[in-house]
Amino acid sequence: MRRIMASGWRWLLIPLLAVPLGLLLFQGLGRDPRSIPSPLIGKPLPALAGPTLDSGPFNDGSLAGRPAVINVWASYCVPCRAEHGLLRDLVEQHGDDLSVIGVMYQTGEDAARDFQEQYGGGWTELTDPDGRRALDLGVTGPPETFFVDAEGIVRYRHIGPLTTDVLREQLAALGIDL
Repeated sequence: MRRIMASGWRWLLIPLLAVPLGLLLFQGLGRDPRSIPSPLIGKPLPALAGPTLDSGPFNDGSLAGRPAVINVWASYCVPCRAEHGLLRDLVEQHGDDLSVIGVMYQTGEDAARDFQEQYGGGWTELTDPDGRRALDLGVTGPPETFFVDAEGIVRYRHIGPLTTDVLREQLAALGIDL
């Protein structure tokens, strides 16, 4: 009789373990992997200062009063190449309305210059050879882009390569129409 009761409990344990595990997996599969919450949303942009690719100093005081797009990229990053043309077009068309700042995540100056020679440029590139500036932004890996309003408040963080739709939507939220 004990054997019958013991084997009955074993069958009951299987659904008790399988159902919660199944729900956990189902919930996780339904999430967008690029949807990683950022503690910066709604808060001031962390201080960005340091040398730029053109050897000039940069500090975020130059962003005051203008919306900004902060793009963290790396020369070895294939998706960064795909989005680079969008950023180049953005600067050409709206460079007077906003600031575009590149943060060269763990990219040496020679590699960055080669990248710009091949893909173009035209905006401030802040060096970040050790990844410290990207770490201050909470970057998980390039490319990541932050949209900052004219008061210096981070309004949106995009993980992955930019698209025209993302640019259009986020710039409209900052008061800039593409």
